[in-house]
Amino acid sequence: MRKKNSGSLLLGILILGIIFRGLLGVFSAQAAGDPLRSILPALQSGATSTAFPTSTSTLISSVTPTASTIPGLSSLLPSNTEIYAFIQSPVGHVSSPYVILTSFASIARTESVYITGYLNSKEFICTEAQCAITLDQSSRLVFRAITSSGASSDEVIASVSVFSDSQGYLVNIDSVNQFTSFTDSCSAVWGVRDEDNARWDSFVQFPYELNTKKTLHTLARNLILNGVVDTTDCEYGGLSLGLDWPTGCGLEKATSAMISWQNQFDDYIWLASRDQGIPPKILKSLIELESQFWPGNSRFYVDEIGLGQINQLGVDVLLRSDPSVYQKVCSTVLSDCLIPYASLSPTQQGLIRGALVQSVNADCPSCLYGLDLEKAKDSISVISSLLHANCQQVDNILSIPYKPDADVDAATATAAVATVAAGGKPPGAVYEDYWRFTFLAYHSGISCFQAAVNETHKAGLPVTWENLQDYISCKGGGDYVNGLFDNLISFDSYLYQPGDAYQVLAAPTIIPTRTAVPTPTVYISTASVKVEVYVDRNGNGTVDPGEGVDGMSVSLTTDTNEQLDARTVNGIAVFDMTGYRPNMRITVSLPGLYRSENFALPEQGEVNVTFKFDQPTLPTIIP
Repeated sequence: MRKKNSGSLLLGILILGIIFRGLLGVFSAQAAGDPLRSILPALQSGATSTAFPTSTSTLISSVTPTASTIPGLSSLLPSNTEIYAFIQSPVGHVSSPYVILTSFASIARTESVYITGYLNSKEFICTEAQCAITLDQSSRLVFRAITSSGASSDEVIASVSVFSDSQGYLVNIDSVNQFTSFTDSCSAVWGVRDEDNARWDSFVQFPYELNTKKTLHTLARNLILNGVVDTTDCEYGGLSLGLDWPTGCGLEKATSAMISWQNQFDDYIWLASRDQGIPPKILKSLIELESQFWPGNSRFYVDEIGLGQINQLGVDVLLRSDPSVYQKVCSTVLSDCLIPYASLSPTQQGLIRGALVQSVNADCPSCLYGLDLEKAKDSISVISSLLHANCQQVDNILSIPYKPDADVDAATATAAVATVAAGGKPPGAVYEDYWRFTFLAYHSGISCFQAAVNETHKAGLPVTWENLQDYISCKGGGDYVNGLFDNLISFDSYLYQPGDAYQVLAAPTIIPTRTAVPTPTVYISTASVKVEVYVDRNGNGTVDPGEGVDGMSVSLTTDTNEQLDARTVNGIAVFDMTGYRPNMRITVSLPGLYRSENFALPEQGEVNVTFKFDQPTLPTIIP
């Protein structure tokens, strides 16, 4: 759906360069009402732009409602606002021990959120959404987030240890009663699992575990252009003569704001990931590549909107795949929404697409920096839904048996047909391939992916990414996918947890205790479950070297119907049950082999479960 396009700005930059030469020294000091703002939209290119297949060009001519006629994201968001609270400890040594409490609401426009609770027996209140709680010693905290209207988060109970040495204090969170289950919805759609246990598709339990510290030049440029960062003391205002890159001075000035800006959306990335089943690192990496977290709009081939650079071609896939989204958008535009989206007239479809695209448009001339950042945060759920719609379309295409064209020679046709079983999935394609296919569909359109699949079939090759990328006809599609995957693989190397940030965070107000408050007891498990599967080849009833079964699927199910899956390595699979409730009933089984064991989860320690298979008896006489 998007590709880099700096060339389309070249002519404008050459013309504007002369005009701006005398203004560069003061350019970065502009305010929201500065006269220069009127020319900034022409310079605000997103990090990527979209190739637009001519076969779908009718999408551009459709009617797009103006922003003033669209009610915004309110019709697409859940009617009930959920409130969340988390605890975080500083990384490394600090001069004074503390923990960070953070809260947020699922709908970014919700009224103010504050935090209240107990530090041991002391009651406190944080009037900000984030604050630092000073600790005198190892402590227990009980707290929750509350909105001004009375909505509340679940209660958080945490135990924290404080250690001191010659370098200062170390703070460690020993236990917390929060645990969020996650299901990779695209993996479920494809029927393909991550067999390599990659880290880039893992779910993090807390939003701050997505914080990154990356140098993003397009983001730094936009922060300078829009006055977020003051670079008046840098030569040429901290920007190159073409206004397209920050200079060394400009980048240095923008570094702090650049880190804060790229992480301000992590709460909503985490939430969309949990609700939509899209791994959060994938969602954040895609937003980074599309917009570098600047929710402005690019207008070259088609309108590209917001953090995910969404356009009408993209939302058409979502509206056809998810009737619930269509119903929510339709009610804001049409009086009769009983007709399915695919059966509407082209003009009506255009109205629906335009309404959905404009609902995530964060452009706001009257807002600070020209952006409605709350609307941008809310739009992340739509980006996640759009990515899921593309993984569904990828599955649909790969499930269709290939039928060779008449002009394909018999040998090639036979080989091509053999690559896909009737109604089945292409052999050879692995979990990573499916995500690459989905990224290609998101970026270049589902028709581009379909064409590449057809050409791969014609060549008599299995539909894997290694083969398919040679048949991508959409300009930049393969480079986009490979670049996104490079970012995913290196994601953890850019993780960022601030060190001693106490001085920049709000402090709570301690409320005098009116009555004695008992110290809460943290009641969660820290146990693990070790499952061993082996074949007793020598019949001695014990596990000997070489008897462990590798690659055996093991399933763990709780009494709340949560299911965890793993595969044995050297005959062993281990499940970390930290955060689960002690004494809950656990069932460990070998799917398809009718072997299982049940037990109650202890509060701590290791539970050993062993499945023994006897060596089969070999016949002594040839029949």
